[in-house]
Amino acid sequence: MDAEARLRDLTSRVRALEAGALITDMTTTLGIIHVADDVAQLRNEVLQDLAALGDEVTALRRHVAALSSSIHRDKPRISGSPSPGSTI
Repeated sequence: MDAEARLRDLTSRVRALEAGALITDMTTTLGIIHVADDVAQLRNEVLQDLAALGDEVTALRRHVAALSSSIHRDKPRISGSPSPGSTI
């Protein structure tokens, strides 16, 4: 093989390697974009779940407060004991 043929062969191999690196870089970039999209979707789902959980906790607090008020209102007072909310 003469020098010119070897140079063409090496040039061809370098171009093939560069093209492969470019494809690998694109594949990596697309993979990163896909993972970033998945993370964003997961983040949105978690935020929605946390908002729903906050609503449930708020409703539970209201329910417990209503039950507590009902129990205190219906509870008979023992004479001599302070009424709820009064200071001694």
